[in-house]
Amino acid sequence: MKGDWLGKVRRQRRVLARVRRAAWRLEQAERERAWALVAARVEGVSVRKAAEAAGLSPSRVHQLTKDADLDALDVVLGELRAAGWTAPEDPEGSDDEELSGRASVAERLVDEVGWIRQCADWIDHLDRESYMPVADLCSDADFPDRANVAVDSARLSAILRRIAFGVDELARARNVDDLTGVRVGDGPRAERRRRLAEPDLEYAEFTRRKNLPWHSTQQGQTAWDAYQAERYRRGETDQDPYTA
Repeated sequence: MKGDWLGKVRRQRRVLARVRRAAWRLEQAERERAWALVAARVEGVSVRKAAEAAGLSPSRVHQLTKDADLDALDVVLGELRAAGWTAPEDPEGSDDEELSGRASVAERLVDEVGWIRQCADWIDHLDRESYMPVADLCSDADFPDRANVAVDSARLSAILRRIAFGVDELARARNVDDLTGVRVGDGPRAERRRRLAEPDLEYAEFTRRKNLPWHSTQQGQTAWDAYQAERYRRGETDQDPYTA
């Protein structure tokens, strides 16, 4: 009986510690949300757009930001960082920084967590909407050019398998120099294609999908130029056949 009582006390102590930890995290998350909203207002983002991004009503966003001091919130965030709270992303940065590869295995793992979350969002989209989401094969440096591909269940499976393989290798590696299968691709566009499990475009598949004739010399040249133009749009080559 005494042992059962002590076990119950220990379990309750652990549960209460979990509750306190969750309450602390919630408090810090609310502080960071206030900082992010105030920073958005300083950048000139409208209350409506900030409210939509935060999942709040415009009146609630106005209430949180009207008297907030960005400098004071920066001091609070500094204290959170010292306590181990995750630093917010740099709005001056870009996805290309992530695609260029991180300096440590831990940072690469964080990147893969981001891709898992992206896959979860795509799954939610497929379950909720009647149309497939799209992903852009181009990097930020290619803006405003885009090379969209449909994200269907087959692509999601391929991406998740790619992530599983990468995480397995990252878990066994001591540093990024030890990596082989998940080594960063040659350039942001190649790395983005790797992350999205996008194979290089094949000529036969391209002509079949586009229903392009290629059996005569002239038609074959037209199909080949169109194929090379598509590869250029997707970032597989730096040579545009129409400007060469």
